[in-house]
Amino acid sequence: MKKSFYVLLGILLLGSALFLWFYSFPTPIERVNEVVIQDNPNTFSDSATVTMKGKLYRPLFRQSYFEGTIKISSLEFTNAYKLFPLYMVKEGEIYSSFVTYSGSSQQLNNVTGVMFHDADFTTFNLFLREVPYKDKTRDLIQVVSPASDEADAEQVLDKLKLKFPEMPSAEKLLPQK
Repeated sequence: MKKSFYVLLGILLLGSALFLWFYSFPTPIERVNEVVIQDNPNTFSDSATVTMKGKLYRPLFRQSYFEGTIKISSLEFTNAYKLFPLYMVKEGEIYSSFVTYSGSSQQLNNVTGVMFHDADFTTFNLFLREVPYKDKTRDLIQVVSPASDEADAEQVLDKLKLKFPEMPSAEKLLPQK
């Protein structure tokens, strides 16, 4: 009797440990925010909306990540290309995630970048490289959310910089000529 109790207790503890190790504690994310897009280092040139749909996974013993879509209304490729999962890396008091949008096997196009964001992706500063935007391929664009104009975008950037002073600016990320 005592032996079967310990076996049962061991199985329960092992099952609990496996559950905690493998379960990712998903949180659904579905939101629409205004964004401001900067396509050169000096001016914010466009406003648009961003639609985020997916799940934020926060496993206890592994790296947190977002899996889903991030579609920006004025960037058509965000609707057509696949977004790879965004793995979150702690940077000061905020997070960074490397971003990759990949075209289909017929397109063979990729757009990559880095996003600095809060834990729930409600506020972010997204830099994308080699972006098809307004009938041209831009070396770099910056997308700031939530923001409806340049003043809002600057406030968001200031808030993020307070939490991570080393966050780069668009000028630092542009290729030096």
